[in-house]
Amino acid sequence: MTDFDETEPLKITIESIRAQKNGEEMQIIAVIENGSARDVHKLVILTEQYCALKPKKGAITEEQFDALETAARLCGAIRSGQSALSYGSASVLHLTQKIMRHGYSKEEATAAAERLRDAGLINEDDQLAREVEKCLRKLWGARRIQNHLWSKGFAKEAFSSLPSLLEPVDFAENCAALIRKHNGTLPQDSAARKKLYASLVRYGYSPEEIRAAFRLVQK
Repeated sequence: MTDFDETEPLKITIESIRAQKNGEEMQIIAVIENGSARDVHKLVILTEQYCALKPKKGAITEEQFDALETAARLCGAIRSGQSALSYGSASVLHLTQKIMRHGYSKEEATAAAERLRDAGLINEDDQLAREVEKCLRKLWGARRIQNHLWSKGFAKEAFSSLPSLLEPVDFAENCAALIRKHNGTLPQDSAARKKLYASLVRYGYSPEEIRAAFRLVQK
């Protein structure tokens, strides 16, 4: 709330309440008066928040105003999250970070992202599966895929499906395909082969998978 002169009486009044966005939101105009000072606040909250808080036109307390202001901040964070999701999917953590960039606190952004997840707008299981598919098309190894998913901020619960997604994958064959794609055949020079080995480790392949891939390419 705006700072006022504590020696003057504080009066807070709701002057108007009206629905907007086809009834999804409620716009509340609240006026704070402190002596000669007058501060007008336009607060937009979700209709479900309005039903829970039940504000009415007329005088309200500071506590009631603070509750409305908190609800308006959450509403704004939710709308920011919805806008971000319209440009592409995101995990709860990734969406929280996007919302925070618009000036919301971590608590506000987290609450908004979780609300959107609970509303069915974020399905981390499906998103994780799509990310795994993208990584496999790039011929990444299991370790690099897992690190990539952690960097995307997927929740631990979503990771429970990762073993079943990777189980059918022949990573030795994928590694061999990667070698053929970039090198055609195995280099004969020892130094070049070591360099290739190090590159494949960075792609997320294990030593066993790389040795098996070398044998496949040699055949």
